[in-house]
Amino acid sequence: MKILHYLKKENSGLARSTLEFAKYEERQGHTVVVKEPGADMPVYGVEGAGADIEIIHSQLPSEHYFNGKPKLMMQHGEPLSSVGNGISMKAICDLSSRVDAFLCMRKHEWPVWNLIKRTYLVRKGIDLEVYRHLDGITEKLPGEPAILYSENMRGTRNALYAMAAMPAIYKAFPKARLYVYNMTDKKMNETFQTFIKTCKLWAAGVSGLEGPVDDINMLYNRVDIVVSCLSPLYARSIEAFGAGKAVVCPGYREHDEYPWLCDLDPGSIAQTIIKCWENFDAINYRQWAIDKHNIQDSVKECVEVYKRYVG
Repeated sequence: MKILHYLKKENSGLARSTLEFAKYEERQGHTVVVKEPGADMPVYGVEGAGADIEIIHSQLPSEHYFNGKPKLMMQHGEPLSSVGNGISMKAICDLSSRVDAFLCMRKHEWPVWNLIKRTYLVRKGIDLEVYRHLDGITEKLPGEPAILYSENMRGTRNALYAMAAMPAIYKAFPKARLYVYNMTDKKMNETFQTFIKTCKLWAAGVSGLEGPVDDINMLYNRVDIVVSCLSPLYARSIEAFGAGKAVVCPGYREHDEYPWLCDLDPGSIAQTIIKCWENFDAINYRQWAIDKHNIQDSVKECVEVYKRYVG
């Protein structure tokens, strides 16, 4: 099958996820090209073979609206943020008439997207070659446990509740530390610097704010637990499973058997992290990633959907 992906090139989880799909589609024997609308050179692959199907990740060139090719749209972002950013939801609705179906990767968002267009659910996978345990080359960040918040903060997507959970965690484990990385917005940085100082959270194990990360897998390898404050869904924090690390996120409810489920509440997050640290070996996190979040399985599921629309 010849697969053409359309993607706006940027430093984002959406872009990384799209390139993971392309990599493993190619490995499974398909011809794959990733293009940025309006650009001459592909982001991935070699153009020239044409396409049997087009997959939209962020944009579609208007000249492809009526080219007769089957089209699917991958919903990377969650519905609430798609409304909240003031752009995405309207753009998705506007483009929905030009696509055959949607794809999404989290079961709790499916009802929203399926209202707009027939939506197929596939698993949310990660590249287990990239996100993995590194032997003998990493120095762990101080902390017992060392807790990491690494999502790029914007709007209501931030580390507020993780920070608010730290006094209770610190009371249980005085060596606990919370590290906040990928702080890229100046105003957000000023807000949280003021919040930490005002609340004296430096005395509860909050270890300051850090900027962008070049090697996120290396950072995962330097901590014990990765925390997210997203709700009701989750995002790329599950990459930490691949590195053998625990994930605590109120929006991660894909699998009821996962032991560290919590609510969007500082007390719930704190108690879950405390229980996780006390029973850290209750689950093999790497094996969880292999069984539940393998990008190879995601691609197989996507290709089965593609085949429905390719004659």
